[in-house]
Amino acid sequence: MRPNKGKAYADTIWKILEGIGMLTVAIMAPNAVQLFGMGSNRYTVPRTPLRRTLRRFERNGLVERVSSERTAWKYQLTKKGREVLKRKAVESIKIMKLPRWDGKWRIVVFDIPENLRSVRDAFRKKLRGLGFRYVNLSVWMCPYECQDEINAIVEYFNIGKYVRYIRADYFDGMEQAEKMFGLS
Repeated sequence: MRPNKGKAYADTIWKILEGIGMLTVAIMAPNAVQLFGMGSNRYTVPRTPLRRTLRRFERNGLVERVSSERTAWKYQLTKKGREVLKRKAVESIKIMKLPRWDGKWRIVVFDIPENLRSVRDAFRKKLRGLGFRYVNLSVWMCPYECQDEINAIVEYFNIGKYVRYIRADYFDGMEQAEKMFGLS
């Protein structure tokens, strides 16, 4: 199966835009675009697929061209592009499982109102995807440090006033939880 080069260009462009917020594409100097890291040092990015990807981003309102010189184009993210970038960042969040457990439990407790049901369901789905297990529908736990990750997700969904993060040494039923996570 051939890798999807168009997706590779798009992913690389997103990474650059995420890092610096602006992208300058050298059209007349193909070797200047080696920062895309698409192979060896001798690799040059073909101009046509790169332009096609950038035009698609522009057509979809994700980037806008801020200047067009003879030898370079400069693009920056639009508001819609920043939202897509935030969503991609939240989707890519992972919790790092350390080789040795520190003996502490991370518990996320939330009470998200019914009028935000879709957000609540998306939050639960993300917790499940991160490896959390539920104690009940609004109390989830994980044995690994993840406060920064949870804070980023809570900020993305704008539910900070409904969510609490707890770090605990002990709770009733801890032995069962250790077995559930394969820690004992």
